[in-house]
Amino acid sequence: MYLFKLIVDSLTGPAGTNAAAEIPILILLALALALLGNLCGALLGHVSTIQAHLVADNMQRVVQTKSIDMDLAYYENPQYFDKLHRAQREAPTRPIRIVDGLTQVARNSLTLLGALAMLLLFHWGVVAALLAASIPVVYFRLQHAERLYELDRQKTLSDRTGRYLNQLITTSDHAKEVRVFDFGPMIIERFAAIREKIRTALQTISASAYRRQFATESAAALAGFGSLAFIAESTLNGSTSLGELVMYFGAFQVAIGALRPTLGGLAELYQNNLFLSSLFEFLDVRRSVPDPENPTPIPTPWRLGIKIEGIGFRYPGTDQVVLDGVDMAIGPGEIVALVGRNGSGKTSLTKLLCRLYDPDDGRITVEGVDLRDCSIAELRNQISVIYQDYGRYHLTARENICIGSPNMDPHDPAVEDAAKWAGIHDEIVRLPDGYDTVLSRTLANGAELSIGQWQKLALARAYVRKSQLIVLDEPTSSLDAAAEFAFFEKFRMMADGRSALIISHRFSTVRLVDRVFVLDGGKIIESGTHGELLDLNGLYAHLYNRQASYYDGSLRPKRADEPQELRRAAAAPQSTTVTS
Repeated sequence: MYLFKLIVDSLTGPAGTNAAAEIPILILLALALALLGNLCGALLGHVSTIQAHLVADNMQRVVQTKSIDMDLAYYENPQYFDKLHRAQREAPTRPIRIVDGLTQVARNSLTLLGALAMLLLFHWGVVAALLAASIPVVYFRLQHAERLYELDRQKTLSDRTGRYLNQLITTSDHAKEVRVFDFGPMIIERFAAIREKIRTALQTISASAYRRQFATESAAALAGFGSLAFIAESTLNGSTSLGELVMYFGAFQVAIGALRPTLGGLAELYQNNLFLSSLFEFLDVRRSVPDPENPTPIPTPWRLGIKIEGIGFRYPGTDQVVLDGVDMAIGPGEIVALVGRNGSGKTSLTKLLCRLYDPDDGRITVEGVDLRDCSIAELRNQISVIYQDYGRYHLTARENICIGSPNMDPHDPAVEDAAKWAGIHDEIVRLPDGYDTVLSRTLANGAELSIGQWQKLALARAYVRKSQLIVLDEPTSSLDAAAEFAFFEKFRMMADGRSALIISHRFSTVRLVDRVFVLDGGKIIESGTHGELLDLNGLYAHLYNRQASYYDGSLRPKRADEPQELRRAAAAPQSTTVTS
């Protein structure tokens, strides 16, 4: 602007000035500044692009690291999922916006300060008028940012619900039932209702904000153009030269042009900072199952095993007693079974063994050391677990097995040995890429496995982990009778002196273990060998006999219209004639 002032003054100056020599130099200087500005803009664009990726990837890693460090209790708490949802949504973008916003505000502020300094040379009142008119603009923008932030927190659950409904009808997980039961239109209507509710609340806030924006920015425009008239009037009076008029007009336009993005950038920084607090709220969550500061090492191999003494447990946030005074022990190399009705607390006990939760009462010791005094990572490294809802990961077959021991070499022969033991090796090698086949058609042109094949893969995953305790929660529920028999024939070989805890509803499985514990209503009510519990004629014997009766036909389902003679005949032993 100053160079243009000099050019105009040189052109309109008194005769005899050396304008012909000055103007080319001034124009070349202006061109050099323009090129320098273009270079800075290009460099800024490049740096911003790379920086955006670096910041986004780093913040995503921060959230992922925190997520895997969280206790299992948080994943069973809707308030936690609200925090996680907000953190995952804001972490990749808000830090980038803040860094980019700081850059833009700094650049616009420098431009604004330069323009205001020039206007200050003319009259301080022009600068004061522009700044005074900007105060209401900033105030109402900050107020709008706070209202948007409050709305965002209020609609978090609705957002998560909408995302879930959208996944129901757009992913393969429920594609069969969506089409068979034709409930897709119902889900679409529910999704639309949620979005309409959110949109209505947003419209109310938006309408109020833009009414205020129109009023405040119009007032600022009046103040600005009043100042412009003041400058023009000064030129008419001869107090200002034509070159100075060009400079002040240019400074005024630059000031107005830089003022709006500077104020908007400040308001956006404030808004981004508010939203970023959702990320820090998530990162500040403390674990309810903490690692001890000075953990006690766990001796290996185990000589004493595991003892569970007087365990009482409720899930966080509930009053229902899940386990009440449970006492049991698992000796080194001993295979025990835990049986009971659904909801009796069997799986909850395995979660305490892995220290996914801490008990409310009593204690669990391994080799005489309280689990709360052990390193969580060391403890879990000595336990292999297959839950009933085992993971089906969209990774290669090899990677699905290696998950059981993440630090092992993926091409270690132990991977194929585990698959052979689990009875899945032959099926894997028939896949398009063998062990390197991705087990999904969602992420790649891979292959799908049956439920029984997935369960064998989960068993192989447990096999490769060199642990001291193996926990199997319904390990053969998806296997047929022949595969189940083959599995338990090999199981003792797999255990190889390690302890094992088996939860199963199939008594053909349970009868093969060393000891059985019967859990009912959160309490151990019976324990002993299979034969001892049958002689006791308690709950175990009742459950065993009832299951056995389904196989011998005595509890065959009855039809209301079936004659009594046919029902008696069906329950009676049948003779079989074999002809050749």
